[in-house]
Amino acid sequence: MKGSIFSDLLGKNIKAPFRDGKHIKVARGRLEAVKDGFIKVRGERGVILINQANIEKITCLD
Repeated sequence: MKGSIFSDLLGKNIKAPFRDGKHIKVARGRLEAVKDGFIKVRGERGVILINQANIEKITCLD
């Protein structure tokens, strides 16, 4: 299986704007996992799983 384009950012602090319906939201935190088309971000307010298809772009904050 082909690796994700986000795999090289594992363990780094990121900012990831993503679509949630018609709204754009931003996840900020440490990228913990990239698996099965989803990414897992742990931030100050908890953990969020985001479908990679909904991500606009990812910025590394480190």
